[in-house]
Amino acid sequence: KYTVKEVYISDINAELINTYKTIRDNCEGLVSRLKALKDEYMNTEEQKEYYYTKREEFNNLKINGNQQTHLEKAALFIFLNKTCFNGLYRVNRKGGFNVPMGSYKNPTICDEDNFRNISKSLQKVTIICGDYTESKKFIDENTFVYFDPPYRPLTETASFNTYTEDGFSDRNQT
Repeated sequence: KYTVKEVYISDINAELINTYKTIRDNCEGLVSRLKALKDEYMNTEEQKEYYYTKREEFNNLKINGNQQTHLEKAALFIFLNKTCFNGLYRVNRKGGFNVPMGSYKNPTICDEDNFRNISKSLQKVTIICGDYTESKKFIDENTFVYFDPPYRPLTETASFNTYTEDGFSDRNQT
């Protein structure tokens, strides 16, 4: 219903942004790698061991990765998201992804059609890794803005806010 001149996506999570860019710029390579991960995972007797090996590989790439590892990091990011407990993304203070394995019988690790549709939608999108306040320069009186804040903890014992190694509190949302 609207003519959209420009689309801008930003997030402070570098791995999420890397994944968006990989879907946009190398969808077929990503689909190919995810199909291989799915085949390996579904055909191993030791799925739990496989999951934790891939989690360790992902964390090593986060720390030691370079430009050539963007595709692999994105594939592992999606694989872990589809096979971890409740699709949760959480990191420890060192920035390591630390979510345990989920209990899915047949996880949808590679939805090829969905990835291709997302890739088409992202072709002319500006994708930025950064704090939401960096969005100011893209906003004027004609801009539709949606901020997706993190979930607030419901209780003190359920104080999950570790989307990044520095956490994300109410202070970060001001």
